[in-house]
Amino acid sequence: MATYVNGGSLTWLMTAIAWSVLIIGAVIMIRRQKHQAPFWKAFLVFMVGVFTISYTFESRGIMVRIPILPLGVLILYLTLRRKNGRWERYRRFAWFGFAGNILLAIMALAAIPLSSIIYPSDDAATYLSNPEKVSLVQSHPAASNVSLDKKKLAEQLDEMTEAQPDGESWYRESTVEDEGQSKSPERFPYLLNGVEPKWGSGLSPLIYVEGNGKGLLILSGDTQYYYQLSESIIKGGGAE
Repeated sequence: MATYVNGGSLTWLMTAIAWSVLIIGAVIMIRRQKHQAPFWKAFLVFMVGVFTISYTFESRGIMVRIPILPLGVLILYLTLRRKNGRWERYRRFAWFGFAGNILLAIMALAAIPLSSIIYPSDDAATYLSNPEKVSLVQSHPAASNVSLDKKKLAEQLDEMTEAQPDGESWYRESTVEDEGQSKSPERFPYLLNGVEPKWGSGLSPLIYVEGNGKGLLILSGDTQYYYQLSESIIKGGGAE
């Protein structure tokens, strides 16, 4: 059925606007018809006409459905054609419902670039909007007894630089034991608690802190981002 957008105030707003336009348009069309059909029947035909078989894809967490086959229109045609004049009377409402899918798809597609502008994925502030309210918790037994320097975190939030995570190196450090040496320490033994992403983003990120306090690993959905800081944001425990 039409277009579905996944989470976030922006995408839901775009969908709400599209549906408002469609419903208002349907009401106006029904009111202006020459041969008055019952309002509820015409509106029901419009709603059934919205159902389609669609091509679906996802971008930036936004699910877009492009209408291909007017399933609702086909059902209505097979049902109403048996009664003289019924299909001719109601078909424009059915096709208007199907055409509404195009507007819904356009609004969902428009939400993709707007989302990247309002909620840039390469900006750490998108995932952490309340640095002054978060706390540090240990997420690994190897973590030291340290505390979070909220002031330094807030000061560096807009200056963090995104770096390419060295997944192979990190995996090797966490799993390989050299002869005569103990297992390498966990690279991200701390987790930020109480994280709130930018309002309306619909995100639910997990933010891990590097052992030296100079890196953040942000996990959002199936994507991860690694940010480097110029100064450590942890205090105590021999942090560098």
